[in-house]
Amino acid sequence: MTATETSVSSRRIEWQLAEVRDVVIETPRVKSLLLRPAGWPGHLPGQHVDIRLTAGDGYQAQRSYSIASPPEDELLALTVERVKDGEVAPYLLDELRAGDQLELRGPIGGYFVWTGAMFSPLCLIAGGAGVTPLMAMLRHRDRSSGRAPAVLMYSARSLEDVIYRDEIDAMARRDNSLRVVHALTREQPKGWMGHRGRIDKTLLAANCFPPSQNPAIYVCGPTAFVESVSGLLVELQFDPLNIKTERPDIGLAKIRCEACDCVSSVGSLALYAAPMGAVLHCADCESVLMRAVDTPHGLWLEMAGARCLKF
Repeated sequence: MTATETSVSSRRIEWQLAEVRDVVIETPRVKSLLLRPAGWPGHLPGQHVDIRLTAGDGYQAQRSYSIASPPEDELLALTVERVKDGEVAPYLLDELRAGDQLELRGPIGGYFVWTGAMFSPLCLIAGGAGVTPLMAMLRHRDRSSGRAPAVLMYSARSLEDVIYRDEIDAMARRDNSLRVVHALTREQPKGWMGHRGRIDKTLLAANCFPPSQNPAIYVCGPTAFVESVSGLLVELQFDPLNIKTERPDIGLAKIRCEACDCVSSVGSLALYAAPMGAVLHCADCESVLMRAVDTPHGLWLEMAGARCLKF
């Protein structure tokens, strides 16, 4: 599976079956699924897929999951966290076994991506399971011949909740151009010398590459975390155009297409850049569902193609 350095294709994304090759325990609340899709076109670090489960009575549940594996790996890795009242995660975490099959479609997304061809300093800032797409970037970087200097700032409740901890630490030990900064918000081990509490302005200022170096900044995590961190970065004079954000919980919102009556997660919508903003298309019939238009009076959201949006 190789990444392409071109923009994300506008091809129709079809559902396909993927075989589960292994299930890896990452933390007490998180597992990674190693999958072999029937026909995978390749992906870019930062993209995601949709997973769809269908019950015997025809009821379907759908959820978007970021890809954790780099394009170079043969198997596709998805990391799943147990969430309260989840419909899909309990099955993936408790029932799925090697040899089972899953229905998925992807890769999806073209905004929150990074490749080894980008040589500006890389600043990755994660909250909880938001580290997943950033791990795909780190793994891809680790396999690249020319490595941009990078820093990972990772906020977790405790050291036990740090996903991929051993692998991340091993990367940092063998790569002097990679720094890892942990922020533990609830519980710290005895003798902990790292940051206690949430990622704040002081921690960002001390560890991010300076604004003069125009670092590429990626922030992923819960909405409140992303909004707080991105706001602090702007206060520190980082260029907002260099700050890319991903909010997995926003992607859980459901939208119904007026044209084909398909219900999709917002995170699965096909995104296309437009001169005045962005256009979101239905992943099934490609009708325009939403337009984000940048005007002199502010950012406007037009939803003529959507019947309803449910959070």
